[in-house]
Amino acid sequence: MQRQREDRARRALHELPGDRADCARNRRRLNSGVFFARVLSSGIAASLASAAAGVLCSRFENRHGARALNAVAHIYDGGRPPAHGRGGRNTALGFAIHTAASAWWALFFESLPAKHRNEKGAAAVAALAYIVDYHVVNRRFRPGFEAHLSQPSLILTYAALAAGYASCSRYREGFTTIRKKIAMNAMKAGQPSAVHSA
Repeated sequence: MQRQREDRARRALHELPGDRADCARNRRRLNSGVFFARVLSSGIAASLASAAAGVLCSRFENRHGARALNAVAHIYDGGRPPAHGRGGRNTALGFAIHTAASAWWALFFESLPAKHRNEKGAAAVAALAYIVDYHVVNRRFRPGFEAHLSQPSLILTYAALAAGYASCSRYREGFTTIRKKIAMNAMKAGQPSAVHSA
C-alpha cells in the first residue's frame, strides 16, 4: 500500500509542469541556502569560542574580561582601541564586528573541500585570518585585541577561532552520519524514513 502511494507521488512529480532547467535551478538555490547556513553556523560557533577565549585571557591579564571585545569597537569608531565599554556599547559593537569577521572567515572555511573541513583546515583558515589581521590590513582594521592581550593570549584566541570552525564541522558531520543511519535502517525495514519525509 505504501509503495503504491510512493509510485503515485513519483508519477505526479514527473507530470508537474516545468523542465529540467527549473529542477537544476531549484537544486542550486537549495545548495546555496545550505552553504550559507553552514557559513553562518560556523561563523557563530567560531565567534563564540574566540570571544570566550579573549574574554578569559583579558580577565586573567587585565582583571577586566570585556577589554578585548571593547577594543574591536575601534574599527567602527576610529582611534585607539578602547578599554572600557561606555555602558556596554563598545562590548556589544565589538562583539557584533567580531562575529561578522568570524562569519567572513567561515566563508573560506566552508568553501574548502569536505575532506579538508577538519581541524587542519580550520587551523589554516585561522592562521590566514591572523596573518591578514596583523600583517596585511591597515592598523585601523586590526581587531584591537593586541592592545589588551599578550602574544600568547592572542594566539590562544585565534586557536579558539579554529576550534570553533572545526567543532561545528565535526558536529554537522556526526549529525549527518546519524541521519544516514536512520534512513538506512528505515529503508531496510521497508518503512518511509522520517528524515526523508520531513
